[in-house]
Amino acid sequence: MRNIARTAIYAVFAIAVLSGCSKMSSQPAESPEDVVKKFYAYVKEGGPTTLGEAYKLCSKKHYEVPEDRFRDIVSKYSKDMKVNVIESKITKDKAVVKIECKVPSSFGGDFVQESDVRLDLDEKTNSWKIDFTGETQESGREGRSGGTAAKEGGK
Repeated sequence: MRNIARTAIYAVFAIAVLSGCSKMSSQPAESPEDVVKKFYAYVKEGGPTTLGEAYKLCSKKHYEVPEDRFRDIVSKYSKDMKVNVIESKITKDKAVVKIECKVPSSFGGDFVQESDVRLDLDEKTNSWKIDFTGETQESGREGRSGGTAAKEGGK
């Protein structure tokens, strides 16, 4: 009888541990790469609705850019830009997605710029959010330097 009770206790304990682990390791539905691609697709499309959707993809964890300021900033992005994800890295509740932006150059060919897009995991919504302050206030943030390299290239 003791063996049955002991086995039952172990089984209940194992189920509790496994169900707790599955809740803790639940990954967001969209990867950081997907969020970055969606963000730049919205920005490229422009318009009040899609820029509003792009704004919703921004983190408010460290700093909240007012929506009108956000729209002003991204409205200056080239509509001809092409964004490609190069690589990404997830560390706990943060992610860095390295992207390559290509914009046609007035000198011929493309202007190519690589940069890191930082994302925070929003625990309330279990989704990745872009740390837009990393793009707009590079010099004023700790640990943000050295994230951008630019070069002129021709085809």
